[in-house]
Amino acid sequence: MSEPARATTPALDTVRARPGGRSARIRELVLDAVREELASDGYAALSHRSVAKRAGVDPATVYRRWPTRPLLATDALLEIARNAVPIPDTGALAADLEALLDAIVAALSDTRLLRLFHALSAAGAEADADLGQTLRSFWDSRFKRAEEIVNRAVVRGELSADVDRRALVEQLVAPAYFRALVTGERFDAGFTARCVRHALAAVHG
Repeated sequence: MSEPARATTPALDTVRARPGGRSARIRELVLDAVREELASDGYAALSHRSVAKRAGVDPATVYRRWPTRPLLATDALLEIARNAVPIPDTGALAADLEALLDAIVAALSDTRLLRLFHALSAAGAEADADLGQTLRSFWDSRFKRAEEIVNRAVVRGELSADVDRRALVEQLVAPAYFRALVTGERFDAGFTARCVRHALAAVHG
């Protein structure tokens, strides 16, 4: 049976809203099922019916709340990011950057989470325009959250107001994702501290 016609894609913040009671439990079951499906079979095999079967819920419930496959995948990833990679506020720029990168490294070192990242990374390279746009929106939202660290550093006088916030965050996190998703190189004990030093050196010129 074919999937229903696509509905207009709602904003990510709408999808991320947390209902209470039974609705919250259903959401948890569905997103857990999405993560399991992605990790085991990849994005190409993801479907509303397979997710509903794994979650033990009615397929209509999944269709109604997540009308497209990209929304299913992205909401699952948003939930992981929210729980596994919080935005720290230690009161000092270097400590914030190190805490953020430590959380990212921990997430990328988790085998189950890494399989999910690989699945979504591979899917993003495919000719699925909707998923590509949704993933770009996801990463943009994550970068904007991380840029809060830089904004606070500017207010404290640790950085100049004209600092390139996105470039600083990219400089910090890119080596971690490159190791995890491209080379497979292990994270050594001094990895986080080196990345923080290099990122700060880049913005200070």
